[in-house]
Amino acid sequence: MSGFVNSGIAPLDRQIGGLVPGRPYLVSGNPGTGKSTACLEFVDAAVQRGERALLLTHDDPGDLLDSAEFLGIDLGEALITDKVRIVTFQLDFVRRYMRAATPTLAFEELLRLVGDSPVQRIAIDSIVPFLEGGGAGSQSIFALVDFLDAVQATALITYPGDLAGLYDQRLEPLLQRAGGVFHLTASEFGRRRGSMQIRKLRHQASSVAPVRYKIDAGFGFAQDGEPNVKDETLIEELRRRLLLIRLVAPIPESLLSTLQSRFSVTVRTAVPPAFAEEVREGLGALILCVQRDSLDEALQHVRQLRAADVRTPIVLVTPFHLRASDRTRTLRAGADDFISAHLSEPEFVERLRGIIRRGRSKAVASRDQGVPTVLQPMDDDGRYVLFDGQGFAGTVASVVGTVRDPFFTVLCLQSPGGDADALAGLLVRVLRVDSGDFVGRTDDTVLAFLDGARPGDLGGLLTRIREKWSEQLGPPLQAEVLGFPGDTEALYARLGLVAP
Repeated sequence: MSGFVNSGIAPLDRQIGGLVPGRPYLVSGNPGTGKSTACLEFVDAAVQRGERALLLTHDDPGDLLDSAEFLGIDLGEALITDKVRIVTFQLDFVRRYMRAATPTLAFEELLRLVGDSPVQRIAIDSIVPFLEGGGAGSQSIFALVDFLDAVQATALITYPGDLAGLYDQRLEPLLQRAGGVFHLTASEFGRRRGSMQIRKLRHQASSVAPVRYKIDAGFGFAQDGEPNVKDETLIEELRRRLLLIRLVAPIPESLLSTLQSRFSVTVRTAVPPAFAEEVREGLGALILCVQRDSLDEALQHVRQLRAADVRTPIVLVTPFHLRASDRTRTLRAGADDFISAHLSEPEFVERLRGIIRRGRSKAVASRDQGVPTVLQPMDDDGRYVLFDGQGFAGTVASVVGTVRDPFFTVLCLQSPGGDADALAGLLVRVLRVDSGDFVGRTDDTVLAFLDGARPGDLGGLLTRIREKWSEQLGPPLQAEVLGFPGDTEALYARLGLVAP
C-alpha cells in the first residue's frame, strides 16, 4: 500500500498493508506472547529500509542480540554504523523521572541520545517505567507523545497485560494518537503460537480479523494457517516485495538504490535457518547475489526450495562475468533467471518485473541435479592436477552417460614449440575449474572441458587466452573447438571414445 511502511511483522503487514508513518502503535500482551519479538522485527524493518532506529528496553543488550540472532536478525553492522541504537532503562530511571521538574525535561536525555541525525523508528519495550514515573504529573504520556511528534518517528510501544476493560487515564493521550492497537494472546496449541487482535486501526485494511501467528527460529513472526486475506487482494503489494540475499558477492550500490526505489527490498547477508518459510511467506521474488565460488551454494539453496514446493520466482545476480554455462546450470537447478548486475538499470528492472508478473514460478530442478559437478582434481598440497588423456576422455564419457541432455564444448589447444604445462596452467587459472570446467593434457595438446558452453560462445574466451599466452611470450596458438552434441562424431574420434 502506497505511503505505508512495513511493521516487520509479516502476517500483520500482509493483512493490513503496513503502518502509517509518524504514528505510535501500541502492542499489549502477557509475557511470552511476542511483544519483544515484535520490537526486534520492527527495528529490523527499519534497517532493511535504510532507516535509523532507537530501541529503549529493559533487556540486557547481550540477551537482546541473542534473541535477534534466534530470529535470523543481524543488527551488528547497524549498531556499528549507528543505524540502530539500543538504550536500556537505567535502574534509577523511575526515581530520576519522578524528580524531573516537568515531563518535557525528562525526555531531554532521550533527545540527546537520538542525536542530530533523524531517527525514523522508535521501539519502547515497555511503557511501564513512564507510567510508574508519573510523579512529574499526570502529563507524563502527553510528554511521550510530544517527544515522538518532535522527532517525527513511527513508534512501537509495548504494554504488559490486557487493556481490554482497563481504563487508565494516563494512557489516553497515547491511545488517541495511536495509529493502531494490537493485542497478543498465546495459543493453546503450542509454544510460540498465538493470535493478534486488531483492536484499533486508523486506516482501512482488507481485514481486521485476528491474525494467527507463529514465531519460528530464523524467521520470527509467520502466518499460522490460512491467512484472512487471499493473495489476489494484495497481489500488487506482494509483487513489490523482494528478499535479496548477498552470498559473498556485493551488489552495486546504484543498482540496489534503484531496486529500493521501485520495490520493498529486504536485504540479508546470509541465508536464515527458516529459509523456505521466509521465501514462501509472500514475495515478488527472491534474489541471490553470487560470485563464482558461491554459485554451487546458491544452486543448492534453489534446489532445496523447489524440492519444498516453494514457487516464488528466484533470480540469481552476479557482478562478475556471466557465461552461458552459468545460466544453464542455474536454470537446471530450478531458478527463473541469472542476470548480470552490469545490465543497464532500466533493463535490469524490466527483466525482473517480467519474471515477477508471471507469478508462481513453473521452474523445477532437472532430474540430473543429483549428479555432482566434475571438479579439477587436487593434490595433498591443494594444487590442481591435470587429467591425463585417458582420464580426460573417461570423465567426458561419464558426463555424457550421467547428465540428462548435456551440452558442452571441448577446446583443444596446441602451441608448437611452447611449454604445454605452462599453457595448461594458464587454462586452469582462466577457466572455472571450481564449478564444472576441467583441464587435461595429452602429449603436446592441452584439452579443456567447458561445461554448458557452445562453440559460438568462445570468441571472447579464446581472445583472452591468446592475450594472456602472448604476455607469457608463448608461441602462437592453434585451436580446435568441438561441441557436444553438434560435433559428437569428431569429438569421440579426437578423444578416442567409442560412440554409444
